[in-house]
Amino acid sequence: RFVMPEVLGNPPSPRTPLVWDGTAYRVIRGHTDGTVQVRGEDQLFSFDAVVAEATSGAIAAADGFWDSASPPAGSIWVITNLVATDTTSPTTRHIHRLRVGAANTTFSSEQRAFAIGDQSQWHGHIYLAPTNVVRVSFEGAAANDWCVVEITGYQMTLET
Repeated sequence: RFVMPEVLGNPPSPRTPLVWDGTAYRVIRGHTDGTVQVRGEDQLFSFDAVVAEATSGAIAAADGFWDSASPPAGSIWVITNLVATDTTSPTTRHIHRLRVGAANTTFSSEQRAFAIGDQSQWHGHIYLAPTNVVRVSFEGAAANDWCVVEITGYQMTLET
């Protein structure tokens, strides 16, 4: 049964934080200093800092890949934009993958005739934990091509 705050008995102030416990809304108990402890995933918008990282280097082989930066220990990044470029050779396809451990999961792929320096782009939400990266494969690239992977987004606040 769905119980709204107005039927809690003594209706709280409109500014009183409420939480759904699975059966009813409850008033959140605050600390004596006026703060409220909220889990990171339960926050309306969990923002700690802007993430704007670029990595670049020579790929090791033809049709090679380059990885994004990875979050530092104790942080989670939400990646909302990705730009990938081969600055040396034309390419035919850019494959964007989330790399967690040894597993690669493709979340976007763009196939077309990329001229030298043309960018593939992706916009959405991908979560990176420490050691996770976005890996971009550059099909049609030659060994030692210089590739760039840029990511932007935000760092989530940690649970306290």
